[in-house]
Amino acid sequence: MFRDLYKQSIKGRFQLQEERRKKLLEEQKRKRLLLQDLQRDADLSDNRHKTKLCAHGGKLGASRALKDAYGSDYTLQLSEWLRDRPVSLDDWAMVPCPKGQRCLLMATNGRTDMYSKAGRKRMTFHTCLPGDNGQRGSKISTLLDCVYSSDQDTFYVLDALIYGNQELIHCEAQFRFFWLRSKFDECHDLAERGINNEKPLILLERLDMENIENVSEALLRFPFFPNNGPELDGLLFYHKESSYTCGSTPLVGWLFVFMVPDVLGYPVNESYQKPSDYTEPLVYMEEFDAKLACKKQIRFRKHSNSAEMDTTETVNCDEDEYAKFDKTENGSLLALLEAERRLEIDEPADQFLTCDVNGGD
Repeated sequence: MFRDLYKQSIKGRFQLQEERRKKLLEEQKRKRLLLQDLQRDADLSDNRHKTKLCAHGGKLGASRALKDAYGSDYTLQLSEWLRDRPVSLDDWAMVPCPKGQRCLLMATNGRTDMYSKAGRKRMTFHTCLPGDNGQRGSKISTLLDCVYSSDQDTFYVLDALIYGNQELIHCEAQFRFFWLRSKFDECHDLAERGINNEKPLILLERLDMENIENVSEALLRFPFFPNNGPELDGLLFYHKESSYTCGSTPLVGWLFVFMVPDVLGYPVNESYQKPSDYTEPLVYMEEFDAKLACKKQIRFRKHSNSAEMDTTETVNCDEDEYAKFDKTENGSLLALLEAERRLEIDEPADQFLTCDVNGGD
């Protein structure tokens, strides 16, 4: 009885997610129209409309975030669980994502910098991206949303906020994807390692959910990437009409591949096995997030050397109970917590236990 009520509560939250999607899409459309009106009335060559990126030392700005000319922060777009099949799945695109470290890649002033989700500079190198290409003093800027695979020493490109001074965050996802594809087709050197492109940039495949044949082929493919390098982490689902949201958004959904048959109704390759403690997707999502929050709280306690915390930020969790969790029937969920959902991680895989999935560094 209580479990049924619990399930009903979860389903109610899905309905709220659908409502939030509709409201957010309407809000983004209104904002685009407003921006178009402003641009028609303004001089497009005015410097106020040119994109600028500022970086100070190893961190970015006072809030460690990239900023545009108006002082607004550029931060990573974060997904929510895709809790159920969207009403119109044809309005979505699927992007298979590799395991790795989520990051922003900024090319400007003749160099390319990698920044973690928390805004810390992790490395500097050269690429063929606009803004770098060995052109010191270049005022052109490019800002990409990527996953970095340390095993492959390669960046896998998810999305673009800016490309060659063209700001794209207010453009629809389907246009951003088209723009990226055309730019990468124009410069094949981006995908190759060389003197002027020290680390390859691979544009990830986009699959239109309207094309059932292509989607089905991809879900039955294993390994997804050649020679399973890198490994497939999971799937991102973008609403085609969504703008790039700096922060969490219901217009980008996330699923592990083994969840797809239950959530979307498509078969997947049998190699994508469900964990032993998996019963149904909604309950699993709740348990996954609860254990993740528990780990975050324990790490915070250890870091602060204090067991006293603000009660508004705690969950019902203690270290003894968490230690027992590894020995229970839910042990496989813990293993998955340790190894997967790399897109929401701010450190490489071998440093997982010290990273903060929800935005720490």
